[in-house]
Amino acid sequence: MNLILKTLVVSLLLVLVGGAGSVGLAAKNPATHYPALVGASEIKGTHVKNPQGQDLGAIDEVLIDPDTGQVRFVVLDVGGFLGVGSTRVAVPLGAFQITQEGNKSKWVLDADKEKLKNAPKVESKNYQRLYTTTVAEPIFVYWKVTWIEPESTSGATPASTP
Repeated sequence: MNLILKTLVVSLLLVLVGGAGSVGLAAKNPATHYPALVGASEIKGTHVKNPQGQDLGAIDEVLIDPDTGQVRFVVLDVGGFLGVGSTRVAVPLGAFQITQEGNKSKWVLDADKEKLKNAPKVESKNYQRLYTTTVAEPIFVYWKVTWIEPESTSGATPASTP
């Protein structure tokens, strides 16, 4: 557990300083036109709207794949009132359009209340299940985001021979 926590902290720091490959949101999603990196502290609690301007919910969590350092899912808290009776759904980062509004990021998701109602749910803080292909891939399919099997870097790589 301690190793996982340390890995997540290091990954989050890499995200904040831009050292984790294509973590820069503009590089990951060219349609965003977002000119800067987004700090993790700016993301949690951000309200997400649809293209029609309706409030869909707030970002509750950002889930980072510790093997790649990439954001895999954003967990939205939708419905309910002040967190009571709300539902949490997982959405791949690529499903969002992220733009700049003033000095803050604006998160837009092409969805309505019905799509969120039928979206794959996240139960408690059991995020490990979202790591498996059998659970993660259908979430990408639901949100019409191309699924790319993450490359595992946890195994040893064979040494090259001269």
